[in-house]
Amino acid sequence: MAYLRKLKNSPYYIAVYRDSLGRQYNRTTKQKAKSRAMEVALEFERMVRGETPTIASLMKVGKGLMERMGDRVDDCTIEEEFKGYLGTIGGKSDSTRERYEQIAREFLTYLGKRKERKLTALSAADIEGYKGTRLKKGLSGKSMNFELKFLRSVLKRAMVAQRIPGNPALQVGFEQEHSASREDFTPAQVTALLRATAGFKKEKGADWYGVVIIAYYTGARLSDAANLRSGNMQLEAEQPFLEYTEKKKRNSAKVKRHLHAELAEYLLSLPSSDDPKSYLFPNLAERGTGGAHGLSSEFIELMDAASIERRLIREGKRKVYNLSEHSLRHACVSQLQAAGVPEDLRMQIVGHESKAVARNYAHSRDAAAKGVALLPRVRPVTAEDRIKLNG
Repeated sequence: MAYLRKLKNSPYYIAVYRDSLGRQYNRTTKQKAKSRAMEVALEFERMVRGETPTIASLMKVGKGLMERMGDRVDDCTIEEEFKGYLGTIGGKSDSTRERYEQIAREFLTYLGKRKERKLTALSAADIEGYKGTRLKKGLSGKSMNFELKFLRSVLKRAMVAQRIPGNPALQVGFEQEHSASREDFTPAQVTALLRATAGFKKEKGADWYGVVIIAYYTGARLSDAANLRSGNMQLEAEQPFLEYTEKKKRNSAKVKRHLHAELAEYLLSLPSSDDPKSYLFPNLAERGTGGAHGLSSEFIELMDAASIERRLIREGKRKVYNLSEHSLRHACVSQLQAAGVPEDLRMQIVGHESKAVARNYAHSRDAAAKGVALLPRVRPVTAEDRIKLNG
């Protein structure tokens, strides 16, 4: 419960109170009479705990409090406070300002007519309700936390300006950002995918075999693996590698992917071509990833054929599953990490390197090749498997 204390050099009582999370606040009541100061302290405590105050209740704390807060409390609505805040965010990037404006619109739309209420009527329950609505629409924990930080900033500004005595957004907790996370394929699941390509979609099965094993061993994106050409292979080098331009980074330099021995063995088994522009996987090349007939949808069918179950982890405008084609790329990173490959070297191997990392590892081709060699083997090895996969 709130209590009072006094400073030696001040005639006013200080209110000491806590919010629902146990955080303590100290704030002057601007009252010299102890009884009236206690009324102010209790009102402060009710407000910071999210109880909806009214102008009538504020009037009860006396003329001194109203002189300090009254006009501003009485005049400011929730909508006005948020729009006023947006007018003060100079210095932010265009994208940040647009994000703030979008969050403000979403929040005010959620409130509906309640946005016309006095700012002091905004409670933690309002913000908690908004949070629940956003999460149901599929917002990630990370994005929700960003929105909550924005709401806290708006209300902190109002509190500092004494338009509200406390910040109700502080009573709404953050989300765990990795509570429902995507997963990586295990080596056993990659082997199951490779086995499932036998006879899959007729002539497409052999091409899918190549795309899967390349994505797993190099961290290549599905579309990049599907569009590799003969000229991208450098199999005669002392340390064989693939070199290509990533589809998402057309204007960037080519990336180099060192080859695991098992991947090099597979690529050497492919029919040779004198045309460096010929596709390695012509049945999958030049196809988009999205859409009903895109690579992503077909990969899901391959997962079904391999009896690999997908689990829905978040539903909204866009459904998110624990496993997807990106899980092959992530599996490469996870297996490298499990093998003890340093983070910077993992980034280089799968193409996450920044310019600084590229400079630091300009001399590390041997290290990259050795790191790739630590990936677990996944190709089916029985004679029966070989026969099935080769038709």
